[in-house]
Amino acid sequence: MPLSAHTRTRLAWSLVLLVLAAWVAWAWAPRPRELPVARIERGPLLVTVLDQGVTRARELYAIAAPVTGTLERIELEPGDPVQAGQVLVRLRPAGSAPLDPRARAQAEAAVEAAAALEVEARARLDAATDQLRRIRTLFEQGLVAEGELTAADAAHRQALAARNAAQARLREARAALAWEHNGENGGLELRAPVAGVLLKRWQESEGPVAAGTPLLELADLADLEVVGDFLSQDAVGIRPGAGATVENWGGEPLPGRVERVEPLGELKVSALGVEEQRVRVRIALDEVPEGLGHGYQVDARVTVLALEEVPRIPLEALVRDADGWRAWQLREGRAWPVPVEVGPSDGSWRQVISGLSADDLVVRFPPGDLEPGQRVRPQEN
Repeated sequence: MPLSAHTRTRLAWSLVLLVLAAWVAWAWAPRPRELPVARIERGPLLVTVLDQGVTRARELYAIAAPVTGTLERIELEPGDPVQAGQVLVRLRPAGSAPLDPRARAQAEAAVEAAAALEVEARARLDAATDQLRRIRTLFEQGLVAEGELTAADAAHRQALAARNAAQARLREARAALAWEHNGENGGLELRAPVAGVLLKRWQESEGPVAAGTPLLELADLADLEVVGDFLSQDAVGIRPGAGATVENWGGEPLPGRVERVEPLGELKVSALGVEEQRVRVRIALDEVPEGLGHGYQVDARVTVLALEEVPRIPLEALVRDADGWRAWQLREGRAWPVPVEVGPSDGSWRQVISGLSADDLVVRFPPGDLEPGQRVRPQEN
């Protein structure tokens, strides 16, 4: 039976009201909150500590007057290169004083002492050479860590420098003895013990000098190391052989290795007046660039932990409260707070130990008014 006009009108208005109610419900329904999200991913995690340091020549050679006499003018300037055996300083007798038997005896004793030290230095160098050869063989067989090879190489270089210095002292002692024998007719030449660069010139003009007066200081700038002062709580995690990077020296970062962590901490006051316990960490550079000198300020970054392929979460997705760390996980379009156990951080990521898995979505920079179960839509970049 056909519907009456009145019935059709009522049905039409009912349909309009239903559509209007649906539109109002849709308009006033809560919208999904648009927030930035990130995905838990697996990747490397490199934990480092950073502090200031200075470059330092491994061996500094101080040239001093071995006897009292008259110094001839020194023409060398700081920064000049010198060759091993090059004459650096010339001394003349101060006057026609009679030969002193006591001074001659002292010079002879100095030669004997210098000769004994030179023999000892040669023996130490031989032992260091044998040790380095043995450690290198074991390292090539995979039986020792790289840190042991680094330490053995450093010990060998130090023994070599000590041998060179002992030989230079022996030559000076013999020259001083010849000075005492020759009297006013003799002269004394002081030669460079190694090839390097002149760093300091304490005496320049001609004039009398007493025995023991410092004259010059030189070093081999191709053999630089970096000495960093690290907080003691950071130094605890640093091990010999650990990777290191030298930054902010005036060029590209320089790779290196930790050579030694000194066992003694020193109390120092920071620029803010805070007392801190600092520990010296010596870093060997893989390559010394041109232009880098002794005593230059740098930043030293040392690796204390290297993890590979671990679950990691961005730091901005973590929230710390009284119960520990938590993150807001996105599941089926809704955000839920999840307690998370985390590990070390590299400054951008933190290791996830439990609570979340790889490929889980989490909210980055979660706002303080975010409610559990609230609808969230990933924000487009």
